[in-house]
Amino acid sequence: MSEARRHVLIWVVPEFLKSSGMVQLFTEAEILVPPQEGMEEYFRLAEMAGGFAMTGTLASDGHGAGIWISPAKVPGLELMVPWQYVRSVITAETPQASKVFGLTTEVEDRNDVY
Repeated sequence: MSEARRHVLIWVVPEFLKSSGMVQLFTEAEILVPPQEGMEEYFRLAEMAGGFAMTGTLASDGHGAGIWISPAKVPGLELMVPWQYVRSVITAETPQASKVFGLTTEVEDRNDVY
């Protein structure tokens, strides 16, 4: 792994959220922002989707027990996701700006008017 810490997106199976302690940890670290209505609906949607995504900075991917990530909003915190809960991992060396498709010229023109 290079010296620069890579950005990571992890697809995690929904069973990872079964622990109330894990949900509390994720919520406090702002990795997971549960809906105001309650977690039951969130769990149901994660089950239907086959999981959920987590993002952050890759701390270590060579650990035998799992992959370590640092949440973007909580510097210094590192969280391990055990390999049995990980479906896929995507990394990038640097953050990229979001791509905009469609009516970008029209939006830019409208902003110039105001």
